[in-house]
Amino acid sequence: MKFVASLLLVCASCIAAVGADAAAETGASAFLWHPDGAAPVAGDDAGATAHRDDDWFRSDFEIRRDWIGTAWRSDGAVFADDHLALRLAPVTDGTTDKDFLGAEVQSPGFHSFGRYEVVMRPARAHGVISSFFTYTGPHFDAPHDEIDIEFLGKDTTRMWVLAFSDGKKLQGEFLELGFDAADAPHLYAFEWTPDDIKWFVDGTEVFQVQSQTPPVPHNPGKIYMNIWAGGPGQRGWSGVAPADTQAEAQYYCVSFRPTGTDASQCSDTYTGD
Repeated sequence: MKFVASLLLVCASCIAAVGADAAAETGASAFLWHPDGAAPVAGDDAGATAHRDDDWFRSDFEIRRDWIGTAWRSDGAVFADDHLALRLAPVTDGTTDKDFLGAEVQSPGFHSFGRYEVVMRPARAHGVISSFFTYTGPHFDAPHDEIDIEFLGKDTTRMWVLAFSDGKKLQGEFLELGFDAADAPHLYAFEWTPDDIKWFVDGTEVFQVQSQTPPVPHNPGKIYMNIWAGGPGQRGWSGVAPADTQAEAQYYCVSFRPTGTDASQCSDTYTGD
């Protein structure tokens, strides 16, 4: 997701509070999240801290920039028995001048080098973006560092990968998946080291960027998942969501394994069935 260094937030204090609470958790340990209603997974205690549904911070703010046509509301993040649903719908209550209300969750802690995995099913809807990424920036008293996995709902047979280092954009790429990501959940991942970032789909490496000028990100970031509709400033990239658009992205597992550890992760039990 593209963040801007000088964001103006309706609820900037929400971000500041979360940043202050999480600051002590920079470099947080490995974790593994499955929905609380899912069956227990063997091996969850293999070095990974169990992450509960309520541990995710649900965003409730908006970014006053024209590249995003969405305000995030906490009630759009719904935990079901076997997945997290992030929902997007038209604004009907007059609480914002944005066109849509979307949803976003954030990890409570910051994480650094290691492997990040998600099992997800993005939304298929024109003008809508489903994301999994790490981010830190000025609201956390840090440079803008970010690593992205994004799906544009206008064509979910491709995945967009990108990274920012100290506010500078690294090479991005649309990757052909060979399947429609909106048809079923798949396993997506990236490995982040001081020297490079590698992205994976169902266990196969599909893209990488090397540390150069600018170097790869080096500041710990929070893990985010969200759904949003692009605004006027993003229409050439995301397309325009029809005014009556309703969409849902689904997330089934998230894990972080720090470099040099063998903590449990989503791929340990993912079968692709």
